[in-house]
Amino acid sequence: MASITVYGGANEIGGNKILVESEETRIMLDFGARMGFESTFFSEFVDARTNTSLRDRLIIGAMPFIPGIYRSDKIQPLGWENIPHGGRLLTGDSRLFHLNSLITYEAYLQEHKRGYIDAMLLSHAHLDHTGDITYIHPAIPLYCSKVTEILVNAIDDVTSFPSLAITMDRPEIEYTKSGMFPNQPKISKKNKSRRDCITMANGQEESIGSIRVKAIDIDHSVPGASSFLLKTKSKNILYTGDIRFHGTSPISIDDYVAEAGNDIDVLICEGTRIDSESLITEDMVKQKIIDEMKAAKGLVFVDFSWKDTTRYETIRQASVECGRIFVINARLAYLLNIFGQNPDPNQVKVFLKRKSSALYSPPDYSNSKHEYGLSVDKENLDSTHYDNGMIALDIIANPGKYVVMASYYDFNQLFDFANDDGIIPDSRFIKAQCEPFSDDMELDEERMINWLEKFGIAFTKGEPDMLPGCTNPECVKIKRMIDRSHVSGHASRPELKELIEKLRPKTIIPVHTMNPGEFQKIAEEIKNETGYHIHVILPETGTKYEF
Repeated sequence: MASITVYGGANEIGGNKILVESEETRIMLDFGARMGFESTFFSEFVDARTNTSLRDRLIIGAMPFIPGIYRSDKIQPLGWENIPHGGRLLTGDSRLFHLNSLITYEAYLQEHKRGYIDAMLLSHAHLDHTGDITYIHPAIPLYCSKVTEILVNAIDDVTSFPSLAITMDRPEIEYTKSGMFPNQPKISKKNKSRRDCITMANGQEESIGSIRVKAIDIDHSVPGASSFLLKTKSKNILYTGDIRFHGTSPISIDDYVAEAGNDIDVLICEGTRIDSESLITEDMVKQKIIDEMKAAKGLVFVDFSWKDTTRYETIRQASVECGRIFVINARLAYLLNIFGQNPDPNQVKVFLKRKSSALYSPPDYSNSKHEYGLSVDKENLDSTHYDNGMIALDIIANPGKYVVMASYYDFNQLFDFANDDGIIPDSRFIKAQCEPFSDDMELDEERMINWLEKFGIAFTKGEPDMLPGCTNPECVKIKRMIDRSHVSGHASRPELKELIEKLRPKTIIPVHTMNPGEFQKIAEEIKNETGYHIHVILPETGTKYEF
């Protein structure tokens, strides 16, 4: 017998945490942050506290109480029991160093002589699938594609929002040596823990306990995404991960079904766009971007995710066709370098930001070494971007020659592109990224439009009543929206229906969707058209379903 428990991803987009059990083997499918749920409590200025983040998230309900998986050092830093008594210091008997309802990995191991789960399968490197892995004990291995492993580490290297899924901080008590308060305890994270990461190629199979796992390469809005087929002794369970069939990857629905087979007992299927009939392709996006670039006489700005290498290639090709040079940010340059995809310098340059002292002085980049060169290692630091990158003054000398990658978080650089009147003449902004899907993103959209209008940057207006998955259903906060040159990283309803028809699963469990009931409608349509019956389970968080 096999069972499935959805701890995250039921009736929400992202936050997938799905446990598959068979005999004595337990495997976790993804362990992502519940970003939508967390945004109802946390914001940019109010977040879970750094050194109590696991406890805070468990108490608020952002993470599930699962026995035997969490690291004790995220509740009790190493050396906590030796903190001296006296004054206000928390000591070992403080309830704030304990969470009685939580059984840590270490406590479970001591009682059962094994961990609660045997492995995690990571479908791809988005935070809503990786973000909470850091809380799981590093003794539990991670399985993913090689590209996903590289991308997870790259994100940790160059962003302020690392997942720390593979290499993680190890909190421990150390004592101050000097200063105003010598010999006082504090939490240090100088030492690291590292998780074993087993990479799987397309079609490769691995045995994890009693379960045989097959990896299937798929297309998504980040490279390296995978589906997983789990073969238990009694059931075949297919987890799609986040999937699409309209990108530039050669995978088709028929290719996918051939890899997965048509003996699927349970299909755990994402449904982000289950309510969308749209079949926009990446080629259509490229043509739309070309048209917008050609409409601009001056500088073009384009916003897209630096992790989306497919979209990067689309914009690079569009820039070449329009006779422009594409100026990318340092994060993307770092990622391309790791993948061994350094672009032609006649087509692609790197933007050197004006940071810190705003003097373009080398020390300005000491806290963001990837902005200075292609390395983040201070022992092997290079000055690639500092020596060869483009600054704003270089670009405004001939603005019609360039396309500059710029997100909302780069907009403080616009001051350097503007003339004395605070205008960037004949410029245009292209949004090549998804629509806002949280309250914070809706507010950012409003602020972005304010910046564009202030600097005289043209953009195409969109329709704010078309926000898919908007957490503010009335859309009362957002008054305006920017039109998108974008195709989603998720399959549409017609694609999902075709996939289900060809896989012919006995049971579907919808995840990563706000509209799970649409899968029941698709199952009913298939039954009416073919006579084939598919059972659809609308999962409840934390409920175990046996097969």
